[in-house]
Amino acid sequence: MPQEKPADMNAYLAVNEKLKELFPQLPRALKVAATYMIEHPGDIATLSMRQVAANAGVSLPNFARLAKALGYETYSDLREVYRKQVQQNDISEYHLRAENLQKTGGDQATREIWENFRSSTIGNLTAIFDSIDPDYFAGVAKALNDSHQIYVVGMQASAGFSSYAHYIGGMASGKFRLVRGEGGVFGDPIADMGANDAMIVISQQPCARASIELAVIARERGASVIAITDSPASPIALEADFVLLGPNRSPLFFESYLGTTALIEALIGFFTIGQSSRTVERMERIEADRLRLNEYWKDKKA
Repeated sequence: MPQEKPADMNAYLAVNEKLKELFPQLPRALKVAATYMIEHPGDIATLSMRQVAANAGVSLPNFARLAKALGYETYSDLREVYRKQVQQNDISEYHLRAENLQKTGGDQATREIWENFRSSTIGNLTAIFDSIDPDYFAGVAKALNDSHQIYVVGMQASAGFSSYAHYIGGMASGKFRLVRGEGGVFGDPIADMGANDAMIVISQQPCARASIELAVIARERGASVIAITDSPASPIALEADFVLLGPNRSPLFFESYLGTTALIEALIGFFTIGQSSRTVERMERIEADRLRLNEYWKDKKA
């Protein structure tokens, strides 16, 4: 069974869902306040209501009114939900997470932190295998097999993982193309992308702007978009034809990419199953070229 979300996390998610539900009918000032709460949860957890109101550019009572609309007696009650999220490491303000980690660290907490890390790691992987249907996964691999070109996108923290997907995918097929945007140029690598192609986009929240924009362009051109992300509500997931979720909970100050790595490896593996015998020949050539170019370390003394 997938891991149950902690009660504090459920409360935080419920607040966000309620904000989105109420948003269309809110007065303009409350819409500004609601937008600020969604986009800056760390500020809600750590700053006073006066500071938050000043940052948002609305008067102080609007946040108290919004708390009432969300079902809380006071703004302090609402703020407590956000404060607990920082303690649970579920808000993407890395400096707040690091500060909380340092406060809970020390010799006595070493074993507890290690056990929490172990539990979250196992939980992330277990959630992947419990939630993804193998037939669905095979269907995603088939979309890659049927494509003419496969564009791989990953920015910021996801850049290394897109390179890894491109590296192992490139051993199996020559149709993998890495979209990195060196020099700030993103348009050139996708100039020939069309309806017969596919794009793998790797991104966790907060998603890199370039990744979202590239996924939007891919869909506009009719290409299949495969998102490897952490939430079905992430911007990348909303632009995708196929979504592979890799939970990323961690007691450390950064999100875990272990689930993402597992999904990449499984996806390229399933893709390779659907390739022709030429894949084996390609790998043989690659291995022969690597040996000829002396790419691997050899102990000369042995």
